[in-house]
Amino acid sequence: MNAVRNIILIPIVFVIIALVYTLIPLGIIGLMSLSKFWVIFLLIFFGGLIVVAFVFLPGAITWLASKISPNRTFAFYTIFIISLVLGLLTIEDFWTRPEFNENTLGLFFKIMLSCLTIGFATSFSVGAGIDLSEEPKPIFGFLTVAGSIVFYLGIFLAFCLLSNRICYINPEKTYTWYSGIWHGIFVIPNWVMTWFADDIYCKAPLRTAAYHVWWWISFIFIGLSVFGGGSNQRN
Repeated sequence: MNAVRNIILIPIVFVIIALVYTLIPLGIIGLMSLSKFWVIFLLIFFGGLIVVAFVFLPGAITWLASKISPNRTFAFYTIFIISLVLGLLTIEDFWTRPEFNENTLGLFFKIMLSCLTIGFATSFSVGAGIDLSEEPKPIFGFLTVAGSIVFYLGIFLAFCLLSNRICYINPEKTYTWYSGIWHGIFVIPNWVMTWFADDIYCKAPLRTAAYHVWWWISFIFIGLSVFGGGSNQRN
């Protein structure tokens, strides 16, 4: 009976983890196909769900595995091996897709999707190790930190991609002061995107004097808010 439960665990874990890895690129592509309004709406009200999933989904899978399999060691290695193998295959698929090799923006997609996949793979493996091990090993703490850093890097790159969707700067259009406020907010993500594409701008080439002033005001205000908030939290 225990052997049957262990065998049942394997396809269930495989399907869940494979589904997560599949939904990562599909979700980003789906967001990019939406209008500017819906992208902003979803980011504001549902953006935190990704972080919540990163935190709680591995625990949910581990809990399910512990309920199905009577052997905690077997459950851990099942989650670890499946998440690792599927993660490597998924990343290999990203880096070998022909559509990602057509322009420099494809390199951005490769890095972003790889970071998100590595983050979830680490979260699955470490989460299973912590929850199913009687005495969690110190290596789990290191992997947790490293995986979180890579994951949030992927989240930041995804935000940079979406920011270009909601704050695209048309080089042939002349922008006025209120556009300077909006463009100044997204300077950093748009600047990152300029590393990978020549047709993306962090400041409008055609602009009024008022645009230039409000662009700097908005950029400095947002920058001071971010660094000032981080300083207050450290204190």
